[in-house]
Amino acid sequence: MTDDLDVRVVDSVHDVNENQWNNLVEQSDLGSVFHRHGWLALVEEYVPESRPLHVVVSKKGNPVGVLPNFAGPIYLPTATRFGNRLPLRELVSIDPGFGGPVVSTDERDCLELLFDALADETGIGTLYHAIRTNDLGYVRYGKWLARRGYEPTLVNCRFRIPLDDDWPTLKAEMQSGRRRALRQADEDGVEVVERSLDRSTATDLYDDYVANVERVGGVPYEQPFFEALLTEFSDRVRVFTAVHDGEPVGSYVDILDDEQETVHFYFSAIPDEDCFSHHPSEVLHRRGIRWALDHGYRYYDFGATGAHFDETVFRYKSRYGGEAVPTLQWRKGHSRVGWPAFKLGRNVYQKATY
Repeated sequence: MTDDLDVRVVDSVHDVNENQWNNLVEQSDLGSVFHRHGWLALVEEYVPESRPLHVVVSKKGNPVGVLPNFAGPIYLPTATRFGNRLPLRELVSIDPGFGGPVVSTDERDCLELLFDALADETGIGTLYHAIRTNDLGYVRYGKWLARRGYEPTLVNCRFRIPLDDDWPTLKAEMQSGRRRALRQADEDGVEVVERSLDRSTATDLYDDYVANVERVGGVPYEQPFFEALLTEFSDRVRVFTAVHDGEPVGSYVDILDDEQETVHFYFSAIPDEDCFSHHPSEVLHRRGIRWALDHGYRYYDFGATGAHFDETVFRYKSRYGGEAVPTLQWRKGHSRVGWPAFKLGRNVYQKATY
């Protein structure tokens, strides 16, 4: 192992120089917007009960490897409040967002140092450590993670469109129902405007965002995180709103992942089901795709969905003509009693709902 590598665990991203951290992320093939210092600071400050536990490997004072993590309540799909009360915690790289190790040099040595240091810090209160990535390049660590006891999971994916062609060509590859919805929206006079990124816009959108999340059975982020995203992280965010007869009928929050040359559709804020008659989803995705094309991005990402051919969201997103991209995930249990019990409960849940 290289003698000039130093490792430390920090409980705040602010303990590491922002420029040095971001330079590592920008130089790495696997770095993403969610690895950036600003995103991690946002989560640290505005996501309650999310405790940072980042591992940093440095060489001559400069970070050459990082593994960002957040410890928080165990996510139980049908029992969120119960999960919040459990004495055990999950450790995730990264939530919200996508994570995984980012290394620039001495790859094998850096990985060993990152994961050894993390294992020393997990303690008896950690149920498991999870790595959730958004780059297929992380498959390079599949065997290495398996050797350390991590188990792969492939139950989620995303749809994305490679932006190699112009808009007419991309539109022609969409399912006919999507093209028909766009024509109907245009005939109905639906327009899309780009919103200013300030607290007033965030406040206006938040109730619509909450209504949207609760309508599909999700748990919304609290308002301070949503507002900070649109203000403190504004250089990496765009907000588009669909308008009909002067009234908003839905908005999308997109995140700009310059590191991966991708525009991510991230938050939906469609206030009620009546708005769907104006086809806000179709016109907002169209605006996002065309914006990404105009600004030189390689991909437009439609966001996460369960990897099941018969699920509504999976089928809906597939109709835009994108490619299904697996969300590579690994988990390793750390509680001798809690982890087997959790796996048993997870298997029961999967058999009942998948």
